[in-house]
Amino acid sequence: MGDFGGLWCKTYRHVSLLAAWLTVLTASTVSAQSAIVRGTILDAVTREPLPWANIAIVGTSIGGASDIEGRFEIRSAPVGSYTIKATYIGYETSELEVVLTADQVLELELPLEPVSLIEEEVIITAQASGQTAAINRQLSSLAITNVVSGARIQELPDANAAESVARLPGVSIIREGGEGARVVVRGLSPQYNQISIDGVQLPGNVVSNDPNEQASLVGDRATDLSMISSGILGGIDVVKAITPDMDAAVLGGVVNFGLRKARPSDTRPVFGLTSQGSYNDLKGTYADYRLAGSLEHRVFNQRLGMFLQGTTEKRNRSANRLGAHYVLNDKSNGDEGIPDLTSVDLSDVFSEKQRHGATLVLDYDHDSGEVGILNFFSTSETGSLHRGQSFVHASDDITYSGGRSNSDLMSITSLLSMRQEVPLFDIDLKFSHAYSRSQNPENFTFTFLQDRAGYSGQGNLSKSHPSTIAALGVPDSTGATLTTINTSENIAKDRSLTGSVDIERSLVTTDVLASRIKLGGSYQYRKRSYDIEDRAGVHFNLGGRQLYARVFEQYPELNKYNGDIVLALFTNDPYSYRNFLAGDYSLAYPMNIDFMEEILAIAIARDVGFIDNEYRSLGFDYDGSEVKSAAYGMLTINMGERITLLPGVRFQNLRTSYTGNRGVQLPDAGGGIAFNARDTTTTNSQGFLLPMVHARYKPLQWLQIHFAYTKTLNYPDYSAIVPRYDVSLATIIYNNYSLRTASSENIDLAVSIYGNAVGLFTINAFRKRIEDLIFPSTTFLSNLSAYPDLPQDGQGTGQLYNFSTFINNPNPTDVRGIEIDWQTHPWYLPNPLSNLVFNVNYTRVFSEADYPRTELDISYDELGTLYRTVVDTSYTSRLLHQPNDIFNLAVGFDYRGFSARLSALYQDNIFKKPDFWLQQRIHSDKHTRWDIAISQRLPWFGMQAFFNLNNITGADDIDLNRKTSFPALQERYGMTADIGLRVML
Repeated sequence: MGDFGGLWCKTYRHVSLLAAWLTVLTASTVSAQSAIVRGTILDAVTREPLPWANIAIVGTSIGGASDIEGRFEIRSAPVGSYTIKATYIGYETSELEVVLTADQVLELELPLEPVSLIEEEVIITAQASGQTAAINRQLSSLAITNVVSGARIQELPDANAAESVARLPGVSIIREGGEGARVVVRGLSPQYNQISIDGVQLPGNVVSNDPNEQASLVGDRATDLSMISSGILGGIDVVKAITPDMDAAVLGGVVNFGLRKARPSDTRPVFGLTSQGSYNDLKGTYADYRLAGSLEHRVFNQRLGMFLQGTTEKRNRSANRLGAHYVLNDKSNGDEGIPDLTSVDLSDVFSEKQRHGATLVLDYDHDSGEVGILNFFSTSETGSLHRGQSFVHASDDITYSGGRSNSDLMSITSLLSMRQEVPLFDIDLKFSHAYSRSQNPENFTFTFLQDRAGYSGQGNLSKSHPSTIAALGVPDSTGATLTTINTSENIAKDRSLTGSVDIERSLVTTDVLASRIKLGGSYQYRKRSYDIEDRAGVHFNLGGRQLYARVFEQYPELNKYNGDIVLALFTNDPYSYRNFLAGDYSLAYPMNIDFMEEILAIAIARDVGFIDNEYRSLGFDYDGSEVKSAAYGMLTINMGERITLLPGVRFQNLRTSYTGNRGVQLPDAGGGIAFNARDTTTTNSQGFLLPMVHARYKPLQWLQIHFAYTKTLNYPDYSAIVPRYDVSLATIIYNNYSLRTASSENIDLAVSIYGNAVGLFTINAFRKRIEDLIFPSTTFLSNLSAYPDLPQDGQGTGQLYNFSTFINNPNPTDVRGIEIDWQTHPWYLPNPLSNLVFNVNYTRVFSEADYPRTELDISYDELGTLYRTVVDTSYTSRLLHQPNDIFNLAVGFDYRGFSARLSALYQDNIFKKPDFWLQQRIHSDKHTRWDIAISQRLPWFGMQAFFNLNNITGADDIDLNRKTSFPALQERYGMTADIGLRVML
């Protein structure tokens, strides 16, 4: 605690000095005599506040927008007689004549009437209210933003926060266990986007559970969202084009989750309780549940608010999986060649996830500002039992695997914010703490090998469909012997402390021109570490049979298969694979995972051929720190009511210091691999000046054009800059700690047509040119002199190393696309059609990236002398995780206390695996998912019953081989259903 206490002091000192400097700077300007106009925009019928309403002083360039609670304030309002105009999509415009005098503070309440064709009281329904709030927020934002309002989330919540984000244009999600986990924005992978809660950036918390995924094993900068429940959210903003006062470390978009605040209440606190039960169709389980309780209250004349919520839930996130691997062996026919199918993997994963969370939000409004305290805690624990078979027809064998994997994720976020108005300027101070811990504890896998699998004599099967290979294999549990046991556990920790200050004031205020200046800066310290422990026992069926003897000592009744430990000893489990992959494939032998754990305990206790993997246990460990500092300045210039300009500049610097292990792999006497390593620390610092400009023009009352030019960044993944290398006999893996930060030049043009009848129709075209984007690279080297920190012992021997590293792409990467979005509520139709709400959007994304490629040409002269020529080149393809098409449709209906929403998600051709050879590329198949949510308010105690069907058709996620359209990956999660009750007292 002492170290971080000192860091808090350091952060506070940096922010305080910056605040003092900005105070002096902004105080140097002098303003003319003016008044202050403040108040609240309300629904005239329900008296509910209307967030993001537009307020203007007619005939001047002065105005603003209401906040999430419908409140507004116009400072530096001119003295004289004026008309205050309030507009809000879905409501009639309201105008009020006022007389303003010098130094006056005028308090107003402006009620707006819902639009209607008939002269009777009209009540805006829940989903329509949520839609209109999102529309008005989007139109009033100085950044290019898509919005999901709090009202929409709270009326019909999604399974988690990622699912809510996925309904917005330009957004697709990566699913794990059937639920959204990570966000792809505009075709840019999760590590290129930023996730925050009330402006506090969440740490990267993705740690691979697959030891073969070296690139992401020690974590990238992506954030897993599956731990965030949608019930705690007060709204979601996805910012596509940032402003200079925002962190610039984003290429795709910033996803900001706003937490709920206490709503206005009477003398009694409001209690909420949600109880939910769920059904999983894939496994036929009814044991899932979710419980959530909340308390909110406002006291002291609504000034002090408290919102407290706790949640706990359990979900079955099981899956059936097919994996197929393709290699192009005959490369003489170019794109016409057919790849060979090398293996087929089938696996059943029984997975249960438990989530727990707590949120506390305190806020205090006073006459000249606001103080807020936010605390957010979330944890998820996932336990999985995996059972699988791998069919390899060329070697005529089947490999069986079974084991247990665990994944635990915890996140804590705290924020203290202070907003204060003083005579010359407004000041915002924020201090935050964010902590993330991601670990995979006590994972283990048993592997059994069956030598004769029935493929002998079947002919050449390399061009067959995966279903053919799986069907021809003949499982034999008595012929499959135990070969390998592997255990691993890893943990990543990330803690950040951040302080920021923003100071804003008016510069010029006239009838035709109004401008405000905003200056600020931030300082962030981040501490991160990763540790992995890996042990393995191999070749138990060959030379390492000590384990066999120890097991038979304890379980002599098992010694009945010629002294071998075979799969048949583990197949006495009542577990059922049910209708595996809808009956298209079958898995044999449901393995007894509990008995495997008993055998594992013997292997660990007796230490028989079960040894540490020093390479993996040392080679991937690291720790380090980052310091990110930034300063910015921007002007907001209103020219009349039609034109708004926002020029600005941001300077942002990142200093990294990481310690990793560098070593050489050598065989040891015990048959394992020794890793002779030493730790090394490297430090790097990079700063960027980032100009930006936004221009918003309203040529007509129903038309808005928003242009944005921004410059943004993406920092290298931790897995790329940790100073580690691994040298083995013919291979070198070398992290590039000198990688440059990628930068992107972004251009956006959004055209919006809006009005009470049309709602909001937007076409947003964008283009990004990314320089220095980081890619993995593999080449061949015999001369290592360019890397003096590598061992030089082999120099001059002609040893050719397969050299893997990360590089900055020397060629720019282009991303472009178009997003079309329509949100509307046809209030003008007769009942009940007037209660419909439509949200529909379509996105088309294009990208072009040059991937590094190395060719090794081998030739001989007439004397038989060997010549090896290394040719470094590249090939052009799409960016990883880029979809071609995304389509979202949601149709909502409200009638009295009844609400329903039918939604559809369509995604096509997501790029999953780049490769020079078309035959080895992978992309997703067309995927359509249907969901329905229904709720009914009941006449007792504020009760509401709800029912949800998720993935109604049970659609699978399927990836295809680019050439053959055979499946490369198929994941089946099935349909799930929720039923529950919400109570508000």
